[in-house]
Amino acid sequence: MPLSDRSIANAKPKDKAYKLTDELGLYVLVNATGHKAFKYDYRLDGKRGTYTIGSYPRVSLSEAREEHRKARELVARGLVPTAVREEQKSNGKRFSHYFNEWLRTSNSAPSTKADIIQRVNKNLLPYLDAKPIEQWDTRELYDLLMKVSDRTRETALRLAGVLNQIFKQVFVLKLISVNPAAGLSELLPKPDKLTSTNFAHITKPEELSNLLKQIDSPPPKQDFVVTQALKLMPLLFLRPINIRFLKWEYIDFEIKMINLPATELKTRKPLQVPLATQAVAILEHLKPLTGHLEYVFIATRSSSNKPISEATCNNAIKRMINSETNEPYGTGFMTTHGFRHTASTFLNELGFDPDVIELQLAHINRDRIRATYNKAQLMEKRIEMMQKWADYLDELRGKT
Repeated sequence: MPLSDRSIANAKPKDKAYKLTDELGLYVLVNATGHKAFKYDYRLDGKRGTYTIGSYPRVSLSEAREEHRKARELVARGLVPTAVREEQKSNGKRFSHYFNEWLRTSNSAPSTKADIIQRVNKNLLPYLDAKPIEQWDTRELYDLLMKVSDRTRETALRLAGVLNQIFKQVFVLKLISVNPAAGLSELLPKPDKLTSTNFAHITKPEELSNLLKQIDSPPPKQDFVVTQALKLMPLLFLRPINIRFLKWEYIDFEIKMINLPATELKTRKPLQVPLATQAVAILEHLKPLTGHLEYVFIATRSSSNKPISEATCNNAIKRMINSETNEPYGTGFMTTHGFRHTASTFLNELGFDPDVIELQLAHINRDRIRATYNKAQLMEKRIEMMQKWADYLDELRGKT
């Protein structure tokens, strides 16, 4: 017999919860405390489910029956009513929506943003967009980042920071009651000190010689663009992100110079990078392949026009063979960031002016050097140093 408002209102609590049945799976569950709730039992894909419609009398019988009708239609279409309701609460907005909002208000350099987008698209979006953002908890986010950490701890820690900022923003907007990403970075394994502070790098001429020769003789399956990036890194000793996100518009072939705008640099100051003839040759070799695109280093097998990843270049170095053991070097031998440290070590040992080296590394405070050099003299010294450095690397390759 169908329920009535009177029968529900007059129902008294008992020692144990009991049901007042309406029809087609709708019923009122009366708890021992006297609380009454409309519920709907259904079966979907052979599994039993219960959908809680709402508490009586906040939800009336007529309202419960209408919600029950809608829920039955969802089940008939193979949808779980609870999941649909949660998605409607969030207006269907998933992690990607809030990620894009966060990016829009971020003041990070374009290259930094592009790097974050690449990492998030690869490691987070395929998973986090599977359900509304408020349904994610700390344990799920931790498990996801641990999978990333198994490949690269540094990336996992960076992504933990990104997640914390995005979920914090959603929390401040009162769209979630707690930030599930808070404290994640403290739970994750930390990178080895070698790679997190000094970055693995070479300090011996014979090791650098072996590395350069192997870069020049890549394995057959290695992408051509990756090889050219590895060839250019020791010549420019820029941060890996500035190599990977190098744009053709920054390169002036006429004066043999890369002009990086302030927005691309950690120092928020522009940097000019003199190009040795060897560096110009590499870029000219690449131009027919990617010159029509925005970025210089886009993999030939890529259909997305996205720059190569740092992991791709580092993995290529790890696979290079140790001439003493005939085994791959693996982790701890050299990283793409290590080219900066290697160049600094060698250039200082070769007797180049430390201030000029630090300026080219974008380390030095430009105000300090104004008392020592004028701008023209500095550029002359930097052009000379970059060409002599390229010639020295050719000597190590055995090309002179």
